[in-house]
Amino acid sequence: MRTLLFAAGAALVATAIPAAAQDYPVDTVTMIVPYAAGGAGDIVGRLVADELGNRLGVTFVVENVGGAGGTIGAEQVARAANDGSTLLLAGNAIFTTAPHLSPVGFDPFEDFTAIANVSEAVRMLVASKSLPVANIEEFVTYGKEHPGEMNFGSVGVGSTGHVATVDMLSKMGIEATHIAYGGASEVVQAVLAGDIQFMMDAAAIPQARQDTVTPLAVPGPDRLAEFPDLPALGELGYNSITGTGWQMVMGPGDMDPALVAQIQGALEEAIQDPAFADKLTKAGVSPRFIPSEDLEAALRSDYDAFETVLTDLGLKQ
Repeated sequence: MRTLLFAAGAALVATAIPAAAQDYPVDTVTMIVPYAAGGAGDIVGRLVADELGNRLGVTFVVENVGGAGGTIGAEQVARAANDGSTLLLAGNAIFTTAPHLSPVGFDPFEDFTAIANVSEAVRMLVASKSLPVANIEEFVTYGKEHPGEMNFGSVGVGSTGHVATVDMLSKMGIEATHIAYGGASEVVQAVLAGDIQFMMDAAAIPQARQDTVTPLAVPGPDRLAEFPDLPALGELGYNSITGTGWQMVMGPGDMDPALVAQIQGALEEAIQDPAFADKLTKAGVSPRFIPSEDLEAALRSDYDAFETVLTDLGLKQ
């Protein structure tokens, strides 16, 4: 997935006409963010909505429709008119993992139009301060000595954080109970309150900076430059764990290609703007533009790959 993502990111699409110079077909656009307010997805969604509104010359209204790992909000967009009046700011797990785990009210490809990827988020595994562990080694030991006693949270069944955590626990030989929340901010609050013992999410990184949680590791093969002493799970032998998530703009199925190109062009212009890219970085994500066709191909590839992973984990419905 990482190789495909980086390759796709290099394939920038040139637009002959500035996006803002074209007439957009509607005056008001509803941007559905399928998560609770306050999390990284919500913040990115509001930044993207503001930027698109300015560049396209129309009014964008953000609507949070959380629940079921983002699939409730996604279904609302799948059933909307495809005239550009309703768009979705979504994480990749809605399309690549959730349909394998439980029935969803949409086809992840036929019912959506991939417009462009905007950013990529890196997650961190952290523990509540109430858990008596100081590092990943102590976490593994504690988990094995207390099977089934720990709870962990995510933004929903089928989310990348949920699947990555289950994959990690399986490889570590740890039993823990998953609790789904409506948004990342709710998961953070649960960790801070000690209601759950650990989480794996990008929203944990600001808490690690403030020393309100215990940072344990970074999922994936590489350490974070900001936390050079924090080990990557890949270097500890947990190589298959996915640590990144995408944030992308999607629309209802069968959108007019010219309209898709107009929105995509505005997003490309935005991401190339240092001021907007800096806003994304401050929100805890990395700017990562992927055009429509490459994004759809990447999602289809990951959909197949996650089917294998979820089957091996015993999670596939």
